[in-house]
Amino acid sequence: MMKNNIIFRLLILLPASITSFSVSVYDNVIAPSTCQTLHTLTQQHTRRSHDGSSLFYRGPKVHSGQHQLTPIENALDSILRQLNDTSPMVEYWSRSQYINLDAHADIDENTLKDEGVLRCPRHGHVLYLQIANSDMNCDEQTTGDDGSSGDAAATTTITTEEEKQSRMGPTVVFNRKVAWGSVTPRTIQSVGSDNVGVASHNSPENMKERVQEYIVDVENYWDEETKRQYGLLENDNDDAQEKDEEKMAIVPAVNGRLLRFDGAAFHCVPKPPDRFLLSEDEVTAFLEKDCEEDCEDDDDDYYWDDEDDDDDLEKEDISQQRSVILFNTWPAGSFGPRGVLPDCVVEAVPDGIVLDDDDSASVEDERTSEQWKVWQDEYGPDSEKLHCNPADDWNLCTVDNLDGDETSDVIVPLMGNPTRRGCIQSKAVMQGQGSTKRVENAFYDGRRVSMTTLKE
Repeated sequence: MMKNNIIFRLLILLPASITSFSVSVYDNVIAPSTCQTLHTLTQQHTRRSHDGSSLFYRGPKVHSGQHQLTPIENALDSILRQLNDTSPMVEYWSRSQYINLDAHADIDENTLKDEGVLRCPRHGHVLYLQIANSDMNCDEQTTGDDGSSGDAAATTTITTEEEKQSRMGPTVVFNRKVAWGSVTPRTIQSVGSDNVGVASHNSPENMKERVQEYIVDVENYWDEETKRQYGLLENDNDDAQEKDEEKMAIVPAVNGRLLRFDGAAFHCVPKPPDRFLLSEDEVTAFLEKDCEEDCEDDDDDYYWDDEDDDDDLEKEDISQQRSVILFNTWPAGSFGPRGVLPDCVVEAVPDGIVLDDDDSASVEDERTSEQWKVWQDEYGPDSEKLHCNPADDWNLCTVDNLDGDETSDVIVPLMGNPTRRGCIQSKAVMQGQGSTKRVENAFYDGRRVSMTTLKE
């Protein structure tokens, strides 16, 4: 059993009958040497994959040896087994650099494009590998007697501008799910026979195997006058109840840490870390400065050639390194995200080498077999050298509540077009129930997990 195995769970009223906010953060999930190896492997995976993402299947065929997993996949599978997660499909991708990502929910992008339906995974995860200026490596963590993170290790306070500039941003998770506007669950047929009865269709066993699918309510795209005509503006309704509170969890990036959350939950990575607290002018000034620095870095790439992608991997900017693996679990009934394919294992034959179909297939099979042998020699059977630590050695992070008497203005940028984000507005203007200084410190904290309440 995991030490102090609890998670903070907040019950709220949400669209689409989703009623819980569940975020788990564990330290010491993988060893420092494994962090480094997985970082290298993710770069190789990104280079050979079509769009950076892949899908792998779990289950009896894998554990009986009939189907092989790559080293990355074996590492992720070992984590899910420690979590007792039996999801049969896992989608994964990686990022190595610190970039801004606006608030969004992970969805099946192709299903949205083809059907206008928001389709979400079961659980989302972030595994932190190599973080520039990470406060605490996974083998150096200080814990309390009960195995939880201790206060002595959680006293990081950013005091200088230089420290702020070097800090990699946290992952921020909200209890808002699927879309920022309200959504309605889509009616889905069960995974078995078309003649399954209603009771069986809605049984707990069957529900577990069904993907979450939603359609954005049309009123999210109405202007205020139209909403007023239909009595949808709370300010015009004397009997309107107070809006549901939002919750925002702030999870610093730490080597060897695992973040797990509801697959439909909104999340983001702000750059700079306190971006939500900045005015529009301050954000613009930051972007202009960031653009100037990027242009200076790219001066030597004026004459671009095919080898530049390889050079960029070799010349990675360590000062902005925020290497993570992101992975989502999908239930059996979902068939996984459309268009995401298994890892091809080896890179395509280099440009300039022309082979006929028979020779091409033979060469690819040979190269693939050689790669599997290299991996087995390097990492052992089932890449056992890259497996995560036993769950008994994981440390569950405690959560610091930022709420108090003072408030803060919080502006959350939303990703994508109105269909993707489920509303017209491109940002959500909120009021944090913690002081601006406390929330700012939380965004820049190197290790401590924090949470605050937001109100519109």
